[in-house]
Amino acid sequence: MAGVKVLLWIDVEDYITPQSQDSLLALLQMLNKRSVKGIFKFVGEKARRVEEDGRADIVSELQRHEVGYHTDLHSQHPVTTEYLELLSFRGGAEEYEARERQGLEDVRRITGKPALCYGQAGYSWAPQTFAALNKWGIPVYLDDHDHVSWQEKPFWYGGLLHFTHLKGTMRMKLREGGLEEAKRQFDRLYDELSAEPAGFVSIYYHECDFVCSAFWDKENFGRGRQTPRELWKPAPLKPAGEMEFYLEQLGQFIDYTLSRENVEYIGSEQALALECSSRAPVGESELRALAASIGDELGFRVSGTHSLSPADLYSLFRGLLLGKELTPEFLYGPENEVESETSGTVRVSDLIWALGAEHPEVLGFKMLPDSFELNGGKISPLDLTCTMARILERGLSGDDEVEIVRGKLKTKECAGDNELWGTRWSIFPEDLRVPNVVRMSKLQTWTMKPAIFG
Repeated sequence: MAGVKVLLWIDVEDYITPQSQDSLLALLQMLNKRSVKGIFKFVGEKARRVEEDGRADIVSELQRHEVGYHTDLHSQHPVTTEYLELLSFRGGAEEYEARERQGLEDVRRITGKPALCYGQAGYSWAPQTFAALNKWGIPVYLDDHDHVSWQEKPFWYGGLLHFTHLKGTMRMKLREGGLEEAKRQFDRLYDELSAEPAGFVSIYYHECDFVCSAFWDKENFGRGRQTPRELWKPAPLKPAGEMEFYLEQLGQFIDYTLSRENVEYIGSEQALALECSSRAPVGESELRALAASIGDELGFRVSGTHSLSPADLYSLFRGLLLGKELTPEFLYGPENEVESETSGTVRVSDLIWALGAEHPEVLGFKMLPDSFELNGGKISPLDLTCTMARILERGLSGDDEVEIVRGKLKTKECAGDNELWGTRWSIFPEDLRVPNVVRMSKLQTWTMKPAIFG
């Protein structure tokens, strides 16, 4: 039987309600008593609050656990989506790095631990974050958003391994009967996931869940409000004794899960180590077979131990035609979707010449250009990749002619279409629309591919 791996993650974010510090400490102590690893995703301002309050006890108890990053200010406006909606992919990545780097550095400094994963605040998701996270060496995206997802399984996107919108996402609700309900839900997931090479259960909380009866940020920043610091109001508290009761209930639930065979609580670093897709060179015959499978629909492909995104396939087809080593090269998607001007047939040698164009960069990573020059016109990277596949499928070269293939990016289907996000999170203005974020999310599905565990 394959093992069930539990990712228990806590968003540590309430920097307004003093009692949330005690709740965080008690949660850490409960886990440490059981030698169970948790993943604590810290907001930068929360880490600074821990430091200002002199909570060395929290930092000490945290050392047995993994730390992640959860933005610098969380719900203060403009939140991540709000300011990145106004920017391009490249400009947004640079702006995100400028705004968020200090929070990350503070989390690392105060906790004394590296940040090994990231998750957005609330629903403030945006694709530009990934180039910055990639540059910072944060390899895993851990959350529960549903804007970009794949079959409720882990996947790669933007250069990070994503554990989000998983089939195994659950939590023990902090209410009467919550423990027994959670046991039944875990049993169902255990039966379903045990047959997987690695079945992941994702359990999440906030440190304030156990002590507060409402969220700390809704009163201060809800529906676009930006309350001045001197007027911040702490969250209302649960009745005395409830924190201890529900932490004990959660401990009992954890004990129950560990009573099942082959259940292990792991961090995102351990989860990443289980992912086994190969970055080794692809054989020419294998690559030509992949090219023959493309037609006019460009999506990811899994071939043996290789999981290849559309951008990987572009780099490999390009490499074969240019006589380079057939190793996938990581590339971000283009800034914009451009309609090809070139149509009809072209000489293969002319198309190969077009492949010599330099790639733009974002924070030191290469991107696909919006278009390539071909015979005095423009061809999109999508049509170019599908046409390269046709050339390789037919064994064409030199003065042979090939008809330009008008392609479809199938991985776009992994990103949502709804641009009205104001109803998705109580912190957003209710009428918030993010067409630019939606557009760029789809373009960055050039980097989308399944994760492989085996």
